[in-house]
Amino acid sequence: MIKKLTTLIVLIGISLSNFAQDDTPKQRNWTLNGYVKYMQTISFQEVDKDWVTDNVLHNRLNFNWNINNNFTFNAQMRNRVFYGETVTDFPQYPEIVNQETGYFDLSFIVFEGKSVFMQSTFDRFYLDYNIKNVQITIGRQRINWGQTFVWNPNDLFNSYNFFDFDYEEKPGSDAVRLQFYPSYSSKLDLVVKVDNNSKVTAAGLYRFNQWSTDIQVLTGYYAETDYVLGAGFSGSLFKGGLRGEVSYFHPKDNFSDTTGTFVMSLGYDYTFKNSLMIQFEGLYNGYGEKSGEFNMLDFYFMQLTPQNLSLTEFSFVGQVTYPFTPLFNGTFSAMYSPNDKSVYLGPSLNYSIKDNFEVSFFTQYFTSETPADEGGKGVFLYWRVKWSF
Repeated sequence: MIKKLTTLIVLIGISLSNFAQDDTPKQRNWTLNGYVKYMQTISFQEVDKDWVTDNVLHNRLNFNWNINNNFTFNAQMRNRVFYGETVTDFPQYPEIVNQETGYFDLSFIVFEGKSVFMQSTFDRFYLDYNIKNVQITIGRQRINWGQTFVWNPNDLFNSYNFFDFDYEEKPGSDAVRLQFYPSYSSKLDLVVKVDNNSKVTAAGLYRFNQWSTDIQVLTGYYAETDYVLGAGFSGSLFKGGLRGEVSYFHPKDNFSDTTGTFVMSLGYDYTFKNSLMIQFEGLYNGYGEKSGEFNMLDFYFMQLTPQNLSLTEFSFVGQVTYPFTPLFNGTFSAMYSPNDKSVYLGPSLNYSIKDNFEVSFFTQYFTSETPADEGGKGVFLYWRVKWSF
């Protein structure tokens, strides 16, 4: 059955590739592209203990239609087939994968068996209107207000998990967005979002450039529970990039007292002459735990929000990236939290065989003070091939 599914998706991709690359003289006003990925995961807590093997066959389709000079329609679909031991041993797995965070239910299980299931979702589905210096977008869209790389307290709409490296596009939000550009270096951004619990988040952001630094300030109403004020910047220091964000959340039900909470991130990145790049970032999460024991699944599967960017109060991450050749590069990342003494290590290698075909290897290592038999230690090994069309 799996071989048939694999063959079917690959054939569909080839057909779409030929269709999308049609070189007829008539100019099209639409584009269709995407990719097919296969990834295998091997996980274990101790190398001499049980090993678990899982597989994901992943197809993405991106459709963009320029209706006229002002209107654009965009739809992007994510289709994944999961099979392996976790699917067999964990019956709730399809339900977890299929969790919908948007107001509209655009995720569904295509089919489900004892050891396999297929899940599809539209993570982009919007209509965009442009006229002069005004842009209006309605539907499921990506709204990125972040300035730092890993943790984004300013990103009230699309928090994402650093450990989910296989989701490059990141999630979208069901929202109405108005962007106004007073000048080439400034922007006013107004957004209203509704989530799967019918909770409204409404906020406005103003971004401008001063002293060769991009600066933003924001205010809003988060998930009908908190008022929020925030600011962020992206500039340079010692020929490297310096970035930061801060958000202050104050419960609407206790507006007159001092029960507000800060979430802050600060990062620095520098690229050497030999193209070696280093990045460092720290997070203070006023909602995080000052102490406690967490297992690796808590970090891996946690649902992130601007108020829940980490489980702990303080977190730090460093990353080194180096292109050994133009086609072969490596990355090593490390994360540490002093609150629970948890450590994450993540080396990876990527090789581009062709312009549209690559192979990658990833490792994710977790350890903490929580005993290993309670999930305090774990290793995930991945290898992935990706073909784009």
